Amino acid sequence: MKKALDCPYSMIDQEIICEHKTARVTPSDIKTVHNHDGYEIVLFLKGDVNIMIEPDIYQMKRGDMFLVSPLVFHGLDLEDISGYERIVINVQYETLKRLGDEDTDFSTIFRSSDSPNMNHVHIPNDKLQGFIEIADRLEAALNSDEFGHTILSRALLVEFLIMTNKFSTSSTHQKKKSLMPSVVSRIFDYIDSHIEENITIKDMSEALHYSSDHLSRVFSEATGDSLKHYISGKKIVLAQKLLLQNYPPYDVCFMAGYNNYSSFSRRFSQQIGMSPKQYQLANKEPSVMPDKIGAKLWA
Repeated sequence: MKKALDCPYSMIDQEIICEHKTARVTPSDIKTVHNHDGYEIVLFLKGDVNIMIEPDIYQMKRGDMFLVSPLVFHGLDLEDISGYERIVINVQYETLKRLGDEDTDFSTIFRSSDSPNMNHVHIPNDKLQGFIEIADRLEAALNSDEFGHTILSRALLVEFLIMTNKFSTSSTHQKKKSLMPSVVSRIFDYIDSHIEENITIKDMSEALHYSSDHLSRVFSEATGDSLKHYISGKKIVLAQKLLLQNYPPYDVCFMAGYNNYSSFSRRFSQQIGMSPKQYQLANKEPSVMPDKIGAKLWA
């Protein structure tokens, strides 16, 4: 898996994005170990691909749909880059919220009893074409300028989500087996448990009874990211959540386990593209994201 980019966070700059991708993929096209400020749906159709959604790795099979919550790290590991076909839908947080009402919270489809980070749904082959047709119509509507295309796009997305929910709540749903090595799962658990502290690989190695070199190597092999880089990214995600809850940026620095505000602000700006204060001002409304989203963060 390719090493993560220095700036793994990306903003969804349109209310809804839908792409049915069938073109050949090159390694440089894949941005691994990243997260978004909105929701993502991946419907797998063809190829030899593993998907990583913190803290697990899954082998994708035709009809597998993964629904990823905001600010959750995820990425792809392509064993064969020649025949990867998938449908990818991205939805801004506020857009998904507006699509529902007091009786319908579409965000619940993006988490499960197994994970607050994501939901896995398998679409049977005899039902799959219906999802593909709706997604293709959604993509066409989003690229259209005809009268009513925006309303039609939202209606098609709602239909897609309602159909998905029927399979998500099916009694036949079974948890998909994770391919994540056990030692890497322990690393994720350790980071989650100590994210508000000044985490060092040395302290982690002593707690888990492995050498620092071994932990760094197995983590990188499994995720494509360096352990140090991932820890930093996780802390910035925690800082984002705290800033969205209107904590002062200076307090957020120490709540996220940093000892120096200048270092925190510099790292935040590198990853998010703006300072902590600018990020908070850009998201003025209180409780932009509920506390439940990414409560146990891993993209």
